[in-house]
Amino acid sequence: MKNSHLRHEFLNVTLVTIPPPPKDDSVLIEKPPIQEIFNGKLLIKEFLSTTQDSSSYSLPRSSLHFQFLFDDSKEDIIFCESNLLDNLYKFQEFIFRSTNLSFAADTYDIIVEVLNMRIPLNLKVDHKDTRSFSDLLVRFKDEFELIEEMYYM
Repeated sequence: MKNSHLRHEFLNVTLVTIPPPPKDDSVLIEKPPIQEIFNGKLLIKEFLSTTQDSSSYSLPRSSLHFQFLFDDSKEDIIFCESNLLDNLYKFQEFIFRSTNLSFAADTYDIIVEVLNMRIPLNLKVDHKDTRSFSDLLVRFKDEFELIEEMYYM
């Protein structure tokens, strides 16, 4: 079994709250404000490995781990992180392009788990990194699709 590990860093990312959708029976007079709750670094760890199956073919395995870090000069402090994303379903459940009209077109919605609660947040990457971040997500998606096809052939 071979393993390798890649790191992708994005230095200026922001996480903001996503207000709940309005309901007809809501007692709220106005929409809750969008709150910025994090500004710091996003570290994406990409784990690549190959395993031997029963017929001695090497099959690739890929997994991802997203960490949102306060960038302190001495050490990085974790604000929140994803679970290990090791298939297409988990990846697409964790991060997807935002369809919320309250946010810019180049933002993403993520779902993080905190104390067994699923919290939706909106992710904004610095404008100079938007293209490389988007390209990286497309590559991750394509790799997960390709690996799934290989396992089901």
